[in-house]
Amino acid sequence: MKKETAPADICLILEGTYPYVTGGVSAWTHRLITHLPEFRFHLLCLVPDEEPRRWAYPKPENVVGQTDVGLSTLPDGGVTSSVFGTSTPQSLFDGIASFHHDLLGGDPSGFPDLFRQFAKVSDHAGLFLDLLTSRPSWKILQDLYTQQFHEESFLDFFWMWRTTHVPLFRVLSLPIPKAGAYHALSTGYAGMLGVMGNLAHQRPFLLTEHGIYTRERRIEIALAEWIESQRFAGGTIRPVSETVRGFWMRIFEQIGRIVYHHADPVITLFEGNRDVEIREGADPDRVRIIPNGISLSEGRPRSPRLPGEDRIVALIGRVVPIKDVKTFLLAARIVGEQEASVRFLVLGPTDQDPDYAAECRELSESLDLAEKVTFTGNVDLSRYYPDIDILVLTSLSESQPLVIMEAYASGIPVVASRVGACEELLTGRTPTDKSLGPSGILTGVGNPQETALAILKLLRDPDLAMRMGDTGRRRMDLFYKETDVFDAYRSLYREKLASWPA
Repeated sequence: MKKETAPADICLILEGTYPYVTGGVSAWTHRLITHLPEFRFHLLCLVPDEEPRRWAYPKPENVVGQTDVGLSTLPDGGVTSSVFGTSTPQSLFDGIASFHHDLLGGDPSGFPDLFRQFAKVSDHAGLFLDLLTSRPSWKILQDLYTQQFHEESFLDFFWMWRTTHVPLFRVLSLPIPKAGAYHALSTGYAGMLGVMGNLAHQRPFLLTEHGIYTRERRIEIALAEWIESQRFAGGTIRPVSETVRGFWMRIFEQIGRIVYHHADPVITLFEGNRDVEIREGADPDRVRIIPNGISLSEGRPRSPRLPGEDRIVALIGRVVPIKDVKTFLLAARIVGEQEASVRFLVLGPTDQDPDYAAECRELSESLDLAEKVTFTGNVDLSRYYPDIDILVLTSLSESQPLVIMEAYASGIPVVASRVGACEELLTGRTPTDKSLGPSGILTGVGNPQETALAILKLLRDPDLAMRMGDTGRRRMDLFYKETDVFDAYRSLYREKLASWPA
């Protein structure tokens, strides 16, 4: 763990995003910090491990402290010490067993008791080892397996337990830096740390969800066809049963309920997300909407097209499964067969899921698109927007994509799958907004044919494309001003810090 001690007004809790990874949430976070210079921020960053990392953004002056937590890091010598002996109080193991009982029943109210049990032994040198290898921990595992999973492979269940509980115990064992308020940008482990800050220091806890964390984990778990017992079992790969997969998901759902139970307010970007949060346990009276925003002054005028010049169709996003880049490539093949003067760009980092990125490149080559499709990696998008004719998003899940707003700031029409707030951004949210008309074309999820037809429609009707791009820019100017977003958070922070010493 890396720590820099400094006083902070806001402890901003982030999982797998800012400041090391680029993307929509990271860009939003950086702008939030830099546009609220009157507040001091401490970053509590959850990362896969504690290897040194470089910031992907310039460090703002009002970031006065940082703590990095490697979720897969095994302290206290890892798990190689002798097993079954323990000096950790039995009451902690009883609390863990009760937590899993509550998990199966969907009751989030018992978490403060578990937190207090962990707080009593947080300085115990052998705590983490005891949680993974002691006789009481083994009994919890055995009892849960016998009660719920006795027809499943114990090996599958064991590695699912290890995969989910190493980061869970890691988080619960952490000391929480003191701050005036705690602001998590997701539920999951980040949200749990926000709850812990609230309980430990009796300070307010805010939650902002861009995407619905449990929904995104549900998609990832559904796509996970195997579980790898690396290091511990010779690298064996085994299929994941539906029962084990379901328990894996219930852990994240229960964590979400715990976070919703303690957060006030719960902030989301659009009405659809609000409905999901309420269904999954959030108090309707605590949920409020603060949409993303954009500064039109940052839009870059589009370059005029010369006769015979290739048109540019771009997907902007991380090359990861949830962005469904493969559907974009399949659509590109269909478009390329009918329109010769078109090039395709995939603008976004390829290092977050190297295996998937390799699969996408292989698919591009197998579709004979090697000369038509370019994977740029992580780039300065502002240099590319003037040359883009159509922005395409084929995501399986989104919240309120900032890249759509950035495209509209430059007058670029959009083709997007019908997920998250994409429909609101393309067709309008309120009656006044809808009266502007569409600023893009919606398509079905995972549907390359629909995506290709939408792209072709815009390529073949330049006047329609221009009207949609202009409509998008007007929509941003009227309903999605960035200054409104920062003013809302400024007011919220001031309210929560009213009793915090300057």
